[in-house]
Amino acid sequence: MCKSLYTRLLITIITASLLLLPGCLANPEAADLNTEPPESYRKAEPPIVAAYLHIGNRVLDVRNLDLEGIDIVNLAFSVIKNNHIGLLYPTDAKNFHVARQLKRKYPGIKVFVSVGGQGTEKMFSQMSASEQGRKVFVDDAVRFVRSYGLDGIDVDWEYPGMKKATRTADRTNFTLLLADLRAAFDDASRKDGKKYYVTVASGAFEQYLNYIEPLKVTPSVDYFFVMTYDFHGQWNEYNGHHTNIFTPSGKKWGGHSVARIVDLYASKGIPRNKIVIGAAFYGRKWTGVDLTAKSIVYNPGKGVGSVSYRNIVSLLKPGTGYQRYWDRQAYAPFIYNKAQKIFISYDDKESVARKVDYACMNRLGGVMYWEHFSDANHNELSKAIVDEMSLRKGCHASLRFPGGYIAKKCEK
Repeated sequence: MCKSLYTRLLITIITASLLLLPGCLANPEAADLNTEPPESYRKAEPPIVAAYLHIGNRVLDVRNLDLEGIDIVNLAFSVIKNNHIGLLYPTDAKNFHVARQLKRKYPGIKVFVSVGGQGTEKMFSQMSASEQGRKVFVDDAVRFVRSYGLDGIDVDWEYPGMKKATRTADRTNFTLLLADLRAAFDDASRKDGKKYYVTVASGAFEQYLNYIEPLKVTPSVDYFFVMTYDFHGQWNEYNGHHTNIFTPSGKKWGGHSVARIVDLYASKGIPRNKIVIGAAFYGRKWTGVDLTAKSIVYNPGKGVGSVSYRNIVSLLKPGTGYQRYWDRQAYAPFIYNKAQKIFISYDDKESVARKVDYACMNRLGGVMYWEHFSDANHNELSKAIVDEMSLRKGCHASLRFPGGYIAKKCEK
């Protein structure tokens, strides 16, 4: 009898240990989604919420910015001009000075400058190609951050090595650029008595990880803001989820999902607590989609671009012909207009909360979103993220996860 009791106890300990391993819910088909997460994971380092603000030609007014609960704000974008950080709009200088006001309004918030963005790969490639070019940029980055009272730089190189002619050079120079930034910012941290961050807006596709040197760049990077959206778009001749958490089974499309990308990053040696997954405050739209077929997604259709979440909310008003659906395998919503045969994949309050749960349960660095000004109804998506994440920062809340709820006092 004692031996039997010992055996059962040993099995229980081994099972509990396995549940504590990172990635325990990475695949919905390989795990019981009704299993309560282990209590001990609550005590991990709290993950962060990061917001991208696409400023454009706006003039930021702190009085009109509700960023309660946001840990990191990325002000996007600045560009590279003559190897220096250059401003895009005449209003940019004033907007970057808002950082100090934000930090007075929200003590503890961190504000970064996001350099680059789509279409800037040539600027990065040319700047990083020489030691002197990198030095000019890095020195200017430190100056820029200090001048505006910022806390770090977000490198948004989309993407190193994408062009065959510069693939090998970009791969090496990306590593060198991040190492130089890390060294310079660490030196500035020692002198200024504050932490300066180096982050990367990184690709959510396998080629990206093959084009860079993950193990070499990881020591230089505080967070990888992984752009886990745009899995599908107008470049595809069939509809699909563009920012789904899990991969539906039996599909022909290649299996893009948040979970798959996170596992790829981890397999390359990138620590999970540096991986910050992305939520999309916009949708991807297809026309000519017939959902009378057996499959919800991957039906023939014409992709016609993106739709802000604010506009998606207006489409869901009574009388528009749109209806909201939930894909239980992908953990992703979509709306469909049967009469017009229009399909829109997007994130909503339910899916962004589930992304927070996924990040917490897999001990990731947190959740970020693109972008703040596309939200609707008094920031309902960002508040859904913050409310779910508040569980990690000391509160009374329910932990929502696939298949169940836990209501307990949160630990700080």
